[in-house]
Amino acid sequence: ARLLPSIYDLSSHLESAGIEKESGDKMNFRSVCFILERFMRVVSSKSHPVMLFLDDLQWCDNSALTLIEGILCDAIGSSCFFFVGSYRSNEVQEDHELFHLIDNLSSSGVPTTKLSLEGLTPEDLNIMISDAMCIFPRICGPLSDIVFQKTKGNPF
Repeated sequence: ARLLPSIYDLSSHLESAGIEKESGDKMNFRSVCFILERFMRVVSSKSHPVMLFLDDLQWCDNSALTLIEGILCDAIGSSCFFFVGSYRSNEVQEDHELFHLIDNLSSSGVPTTKLSLEGLTPEDLNIMISDAMCIFPRICGPLSDIVFQKTKGNPF
């Protein structure tokens, strides 16, 4: 498989579980989900947990979110896996599949925490710029005002 070419070397259980070695593009979605779940079980442990961060989840399609849900709801391997996903709240509607994922995770007993991050205030932006430039905040105030006008406090 092109996605994880050495997955069979990591775990001999994959072949005995009925996964046939399919070539690249012919591997179906369920096989990919199964292999990634098994992969997470093999590479993560309580002494070596795995952390995955995915940005811009507002652009994920339903199949990608289903894959994420499958990995997180895996009863055997989920205790050694930490997932952080971010999305732009101004780019999703209330009926977005991402919110269905969050609801499904909660109903499956997967602990979830939602944090809302806002833009920087003019004062915080001034402190950040003064730290970056190694000058006093009162000196870089005019520059901070210009940056805030252009970015509206977006730290990126």
